[in-house]
Amino acid sequence: MSISDIIWVMERLRKETPNPKERRLDNIEKKELFTKDRHPKSANYYKEEWSFIKKKGARENIAYQLQYLEFMTNLYNDYQFYLTIESLLCKNLMVSIASVIEAALTAILEEGYKPITAGTNLDRNFKSMVELAYAKGLIGRNTKYKLQGLRRIRNSIHLSSIEYQEHTAYEPEDVNKHLDLLDNFREELRESLG
Repeated sequence: MSISDIIWVMERLRKETPNPKERRLDNIEKKELFTKDRHPKSANYYKEEWSFIKKKGARENIAYQLQYLEFMTNLYNDYQFYLTIESLLCKNLMVSIASVIEAALTAILEEGYKPITAGTNLDRNFKSMVELAYAKGLIGRNTKYKLQGLRRIRNSIHLSSIEYQEHTAYEPEDVNKHLDLLDNFREELRESLG
């Protein structure tokens, strides 16, 4: 058998319990990744933090995404990563941050909150929603520019050309900067809609 005859297959996710109603049973035999004090906050905690979002489904999805961000941050902080994995994890975290912001903007602009005039004809893309949120006074100029920068990163979710080196392109400092942006964005919205 030559090396060209060997077929490489990536390991698949294993679920021991096929019944979706018993999904938690699948974790009984697995080792715990984090101690209890390192588990992400509950979804209810994040739902409360984003309680100004009236649309229940959007608020829940935001909460679950924030749990994921906290989990991945703890994973990064507690375990060693190869530099390639680190860069791609950072990319994934920034895309997730952008998803939270886009979901919040979509929910707010679709729900007809007080600062938004009825009948606004909004192109439902991230860029135009950021512009409208700024025009309606929901976010400040600085936040608007930072969100547009994050939008460009979010658009890089697709694999880039060979000349662009994804394995070195994304840094932990960038993630921290965008986590700060997420916190500031939430506070600006809370104040504007409060």
